[in-house]
Amino acid sequence: METDLSISEGNQLFGLIGTTLNAMLKARKKELEPTGLSITQTWALWSLVIMGGPTTVAEMSQVMDRDHQSMSQLLKRMEKDGLVERRKGPHKASPIAVAIKDKGFQSLQRALEIGRIIDGIASCLSEGERNDLRGYLERLRDKAVAETALYSHLPTPFGVGSSVGGSKAGHVADAAEGKR
Repeated sequence: METDLSISEGNQLFGLIGTTLNAMLKARKKELEPTGLSITQTWALWSLVIMGGPTTVAEMSQVMDRDHQSMSQLLKRMEKDGLVERRKGPHKASPIAVAIKDKGFQSLQRALEIGRIIDGIASCLSEGERNDLRGYLERLRDKAVAETALYSHLPTPFGVGSSVGGSKAGHVADAAEGKR
């Protein structure tokens, strides 16, 4: 009896997306080594900047698509490193708010200044191909989110110059001025 070990087209695509993501993450991780930040810490700091001020752990969890417990642990480590400050609200049941500290702004700025590896990798595609790929990936993400029914909408991961919540977040220093 012969077993069919062929892989469906969807699973082949899933594997290709996964290996591409892993390769790009390894490249970015190596690039970030001099800053002392992880990719996740960089994303958390950037999220705090573009969200415009103190943010609850629950909001951070949703933006970063992480469970509350792991987000809370990440933020505790980042507080210990002096990157963020966690503040308890005025009432006993108030959620903890997280704000970026000066050291966090400076670290994020360094990470963004050296962050060229992903752009270099993406440069093998034309602008039109990158736009097409972005559209395809957004459709796949939205379909996957709809299948899991966990979130009504996950935000698009942001980068320098992206527009989130109506505010243009082109430079950390510019964003930092009004957000401290």
